Amino acid sequence: MSNTKEPTRDIFAEARHSFEKINSNVEKVIPQYLQSFTNLQQEYLAAWTNFVSTAISSQQEFVHKIGIDTRAPEATVKVIQDTTDEVVKAIDVQNKVVTTSLDATRQNVKAANATFSSLAELNHNIVNSWISTWNRKN
Repeated sequence: MSNTKEPTRDIFAEARHSFEKINSNVEKVIPQYLQSFTNLQQEYLAAWTNFVSTAISSQQEFVHKIGIDTRAPEATVKVIQDTTDEVVKAIDVQNKVVTTSLDATRQNVKAANATFSSLAELNHNIVNSWISTWNRKN
């Protein structure tokens, strides 16, 4: 058996180093996730736009070739326009709700972070108080 001692390292320095390494990696990959998500959204929107545009064009061409009258009564046009306006409003409301929720979540994370700092300071003061009391008695 060998008498060589294994080198020791401070566990807190090792924990800090490990966290910083993980945190650095996370900070590096998050923008890539966001860009990939944005690219996917743009691709879906382009595909949806292409699908609807192609469907309308194909149907319009077919109907014109067979001679169907495509004029719609004013009441039908109004329903289509009103429905479109309501969908746009719903999208705007959804956007406001999501944005507000994300902002509220961000504020909650900030508050939690401030609480963590306060608790760490409180714990530090308690430990120092105990240590000073312990040292006086010994």
